[in-house]
Amino acid sequence: MPLSPARLRTMLDTLTRQYGVPGAAIAVWAGGELKEAAAGVCNIETKVPATAETLFQIGSITKLYTAALAMQLVEEGKLGLDQPVRKVLPDFAVADEEASGKITLRHLLNHTSGIDGDFFKDAGRGEDRIAKYVRLLKNVEQIHPLGAMFSYCNAGFVVAGRMIEVAAGKGWDKAIRERIAKPLGTPAFSTLPEQAMRHQTAIGHVGQPGALMVTPIAYLAQSNAPAGSMPMAKARDVIAFARMMMNEGVAANGTPVLSAESVHRMHLRTITCPPQMNIDAIGLGSFLWDWNGDGHYEVFGHDGSTIGQAAWLRYHTESETAVALLTNGGNGKGLADEVLAAIFSDAAGIAPPEPPAPAGQGMPEVSRLTGTYAKASGTVEVSVKEGMLIALHKPAPDFAALQGTYAVELRPVSETLFTGTMPGYTRPATYHFLEEDAQGRALYLHTGARAHRRVV
Repeated sequence: MPLSPARLRTMLDTLTRQYGVPGAAIAVWAGGELKEAAAGVCNIETKVPATAETLFQIGSITKLYTAALAMQLVEEGKLGLDQPVRKVLPDFAVADEEASGKITLRHLLNHTSGIDGDFFKDAGRGEDRIAKYVRLLKNVEQIHPLGAMFSYCNAGFVVAGRMIEVAAGKGWDKAIRERIAKPLGTPAFSTLPEQAMRHQTAIGHVGQPGALMVTPIAYLAQSNAPAGSMPMAKARDVIAFARMMMNEGVAANGTPVLSAESVHRMHLRTITCPPQMNIDAIGLGSFLWDWNGDGHYEVFGHDGSTIGQAAWLRYHTESETAVALLTNGGNGKGLADEVLAAIFSDAAGIAPPEPPAPAGQGMPEVSRLTGTYAKASGTVEVSVKEGMLIALHKPAPDFAALQGTYAVELRPVSETLFTGTMPGYTRPATYHFLEEDAQGRALYLHTGARAHRRVV
């Protein structure tokens, strides 16, 4: 059945209720047409209806914009992908001095720097907030050696944002408005609350579906904006970015934003993710997927998550199909799974694969897997209880407002891969146990797109 605006509205309305999502907006580019819909409310207390004009926080979809800004400056010769960060930021430092001198812009954009990326210290507000944040990184440890693996790194994108500021000679906020939002024709795209307040905005909701509350913290730290802490947009604004990327860097209004070569570089695999993870590979800022299993990456995009809000962007260049889904709480992941599968199946004849299935029987030898794994955001304690492997997630104090303590039952897929579903959600996450320490135990637990290093 063709995707009509009425069908899109009905689908979104039904699924927001099903998955306990307070409000959502979606924009779809397919068959050369833009279709939009919204459902639910911006705020469960005020009950203001969400519409296609509502701004939601797009979270880490912002990283695509930051990567595009960096690629513009690479084109202009003001930045180099493989030059050390210190060529642009001489005082840049993390705890590991050797890594400090060798980390490059490429390492930042493809999440291989090894920096413990969930360092969310608030460096305040003002035009110097990003520079202040970067100076705070001097004591941040490495999770893994430079270039050794993919581990999602918010901090790296803030460093990239500071490099953009120095190379462009202007603040990141102004650069993204002048170099990306304006050429795309998306004036509502906002990086600061005082910009967003000109429009209707959605607030995040925290808690489990059925017991949600308006988040007491509207935004993450402004100093983390290049990684996605602040930007808000309409769903159609995000589609405008995707259309530019599907059109070799040229916006729908004919304005060149990136060169075709830069788009290609953003879409080119730089590192592969652990097998059967929910992301297949990483380009420069971009997530890459091989949905049809032919060995090539044909779907691109990014996810975003802030306090009580979550967003998804997927685009398939071959069929010129793009979907932007923005939500403000509840089980948005369950909603996204159904929406993306339905729309891409209809419009592009392609759909995301099912999560890896647990093995039919038996439990691998788990003595090498149990222990405590940690990073800045918290710990994961893996133990065996009543014959079941359990992962107990405990947030660090600075992260308690984002996520409480919770336990997940892990079911084996293979000797080193398990799946488990967190409370209130329907899609299982992957838990990869990687490498070995001197005692033959797993050295890393890779889950939530992040590596956690064994500490016990």
